[in-house]
Amino acid sequence: MRTARALTTSPMRGPGSAPSTADTAAPGRIPPLDPAGANASAAFDPVADPEGAGNRESGVIFIALAGREGVARCSGTSVSAGNRSLVFTAGHCVHEGGEHGRWLAGKWVFVPGYHNGERPYGVFPAKWLGSTKPWLQQGSENGDVGAAVVGRNERGQRLADAVGAAGIAWGLSPRQNFDIHGYPVAPPYNGSNQRLCAGTPYLGHDFGSFLWPGPLNLAVECPVTGGASGGGWLIDGNTINSVTDYGYGESGPTDYGAYFGDAVHDLYKRAAAVK
Repeated sequence: MRTARALTTSPMRGPGSAPSTADTAAPGRIPPLDPAGANASAAFDPVADPEGAGNRESGVIFIALAGREGVARCSGTSVSAGNRSLVFTAGHCVHEGGEHGRWLAGKWVFVPGYHNGERPYGVFPAKWLGSTKPWLQQGSENGDVGAAVVGRNERGQRLADAVGAAGIAWGLSPRQNFDIHGYPVAPPYNGSNQRLCAGTPYLGHDFGSFLWPGPLNLAVECPVTGGASGGGWLIDGNTINSVTDYGYGESGPTDYGAYFGDAVHDLYKRAAAVK
């Protein structure tokens, strides 16, 4: 776990099919299983208590890549669903993207509340991986959202029974204030602790987002680095409404995430139906 490298995607790798900014998702929410709050801050600060409510739902994803390609890592969030076993993350943390991309089908595990090598709630191995159709079919950055349904931990617990779960919302206005969670491992961070940009307001869209099909992505100010991919963007302190997809690094502390609309709603329904 300490040697796992950040799994990232190259920002705006090239145009997909004809761009479209329309999204018809009716606004909807699934309530959280364990609500929590946060104070406003624009810095990517370490959370005071990674095992506390509102933080323990976030965790590190470790992936033993197929073909002896090493171990990679992303961030993820426990999300409310009837199966009580759902993780949301970035699409590139489960699949390479595009019709010729591969599933990251090696060993894939979620470790909620991870800190300094400790696994306070155990390890939850994936038994199902999924992503949005725009990511799977075209590798569209606007659809870079993934999900996993995980099995029980070593203690026989389901994920939400062990740590709770954030609610989820789709079809909302992008003009939200987001709490950005993640476990960055690329410098200046080392991946040992969860970090948080609290109360960060929506800034607009990445210019490259106009080249891809699907609703335009979201930009906020948060100095993420590799390893934070897939970290949850929470609104109202306890409801996931985007995930970290990428940042440009050299162009300032801007973080980009997918808009949660029709494609994400469809992904949620498919994942929540897995037993």
